Amino acid sequence: MTRSGDERALSEVVGFILLLGLIVAVFSLWMTYVIPAQGREQEIAQMNAVKDRFTEYKAALDSLWLNNQSGITISTSFNLGTGGGNTEAGGFFLPVSRPRSSSATLSVLDTGDRLAINASSQPLQTTTMSLLEYRSANNYWLQQRYYYQSGGVFLSQDGGTANRISPGISIVNNSDNTVAVYLVPISITGGGSIGGNGPVKVDTRLRPLQAPTTYQLNSFVNISVDVADNATALMWMNSVFNESRVRGGLTNPAYYTFSVKENPVTKRGSAYINITGPVGDTTGDVYLTIRPVEYVVTLNSIASGIT
Repeated sequence: MTRSGDERALSEVVGFILLLGLIVAVFSLWMTYVIPAQGREQEIAQMNAVKDRFTEYKAALDSLWLNNQSGITISTSFNLGTGGGNTEAGGFFLPVSRPRSSSATLSVLDTGDRLAINASSQPLQTTTMSLLEYRSANNYWLQQRYYYQSGGVFLSQDGGTANRISPGISIVNNSDNTVAVYLVPISITGGGSIGGNGPVKVDTRLRPLQAPTTYQLNSFVNISVDVADNATALMWMNSVFNESRVRGGLTNPAYYTFSVKENPVTKRGSAYINITGPVGDTTGDVYLTIRPVEYVVTLNSIASGIT
């Protein structure tokens, strides 16, 4: 082989190595920046869809008890994770050139949370605050936990717990110097957990309704919750109890008290609001109405990829 031929062969080898290096560099940039960005977008879109699904779920359940549809079962589908898996493309691309699918777990849980209602004219009533929970297992976006509890929708993540849709608690300062407290303590029974990715069907049935009970001429009404931690208790006090009384026009601090405390041993949190009304805690000017609601919830897998 002549010298010029050797040089051409060498230049071809060098060119191939440079081309291969360029391909590797581009692929590395793709894997480092593009794939995570695509994965985040997909997981953010999925979590927004979960939020919307919980909103629709609450509206559907409220419609059942508002229309007294006892014994009626509604079915709601929740999609776990982004789904779809890796797809193999042609050319130099490998299956890993697409974002990894996220997964999630949907559960019906009794976490030990309780709602307690006490008043001067009736004994303490305690309701179990079981929940329907969607817990993400994201690969590119922060972990989020949406749950339906006591008629409300909540979001828990690294920054704390937020009240997305309030439970059925109404506190109204009437023009006749009375306060009306209306509570719809909603409980769900059932159990089970399904994890993976793909759709899961949630069947929810309304049990026979009890008639609402009104307790008149109370000198006080106390509403309290015992929840997982102090941060969640603080959320209940600020975003549920206090927002409810502000919406209802009860703004004079002489008419109510509230507090949050943490159990030093269990680290669970509790919050309460105590309502005495405009005249004072020795006068029966607080009216309490309780409308208990109970649902039976079951989970059913409707796809392969979930356990």
